[in-house]
Amino acid sequence: MKVKFKIRRCDPIRTGRCEPYLQAYTVEVTEGMTVLEALIEIAAGEDPTLAFRKSCRSAICGSCAMTINGFPKLSCNTQVLPEWRKRGEMLIEPLRNHPVLKDLIVDQTPFWKKMDKVTPYLTPKDEGPAEKCYLISRQEARMIDRSQKCIMCGCCNAACNSLDIDSNFIAPAASAKAWRFVGDVREGQLRKRLERLSDEHGVWDCVRCIHCTQYCPKDVAPLEAIERLRSRAMAEGVMENEGAIHVSALVDSVKRVGRLDEAAMTFKTLGFLRSLGMIPFGLKMEIHGKMPHPIIFPAIEGIDEVKKIYEVVEKRAKKRRKKKKRG
Repeated sequence: MKVKFKIRRCDPIRTGRCEPYLQAYTVEVTEGMTVLEALIEIAAGEDPTLAFRKSCRSAICGSCAMTINGFPKLSCNTQVLPEWRKRGEMLIEPLRNHPVLKDLIVDQTPFWKKMDKVTPYLTPKDEGPAEKCYLISRQEARMIDRSQKCIMCGCCNAACNSLDIDSNFIAPAASAKAWRFVGDVREGQLRKRLERLSDEHGVWDCVRCIHCTQYCPKDVAPLEAIERLRSRAMAEGVMENEGAIHVSALVDSVKRVGRLDEAAMTFKTLGFLRSLGMIPFGLKMEIHGKMPHPIIFPAIEGIDEVKKIYEVVEKRAKKRRKKKKRG
């Protein structure tokens, strides 16, 4: 059957600036045909000026990632007919959150710069002879297994809401790569890595929209890696940032009253002076009925049970710390 493809095009090389426009092509589609195969047919038989990346055609290299009907996907393993039946159209665009070079080809330079920032290689512990072998258990290997599946396609970054707002955000792909080494028991610069990752524009700027995990074609689950990085940073005492301070305030609030005391948490997270600077914003929230007020009768019923849970968790954490020191 014939299917119309609408492709967002742009040619800054020829025109000197990127002025996107949609161009339509009609392709004779057969069952099982992929989006990449359709693009190859367009370029081969109708318009050789259409630019897009491709390589392995086996969902391994990540080269052919693009936006298909509004979502980042690999075009080599996205079949046309199921997509067309589901969406009712075929709109092909370049990856979002990436500068466009031409048509469906994006500039990956910012992507690789972020990857470079996380030091994407192991820095072993400096202990014992160089030929010393490190025995890694299956459980320890499983901790970093998912992050090793990344094919650098950029789909997660294209779906990232935080990166859409802040181009300096470290982004999901680099965060997943960072966990590959932070989670490795052989890593010798653990705290240094975590301090760098906890800086401004680091992992605490993630808004947990889950899109990176939802649209990853290899089940890398970048959000899980980000959560592990945050947890490990706090466990290592890297607390000089708003994210860790906010989490500590949340934990203290639940321990104290059994629920979130949002008004108190604001002061603990921002500090007194910065909280004063939020007064105009607070007044707008009050007008719209969104302003959290201090809890007058704080403790929930059964607060003693909540505190017992905390006691058990804290005892277990203390045992783990002692075991770690001995080991």
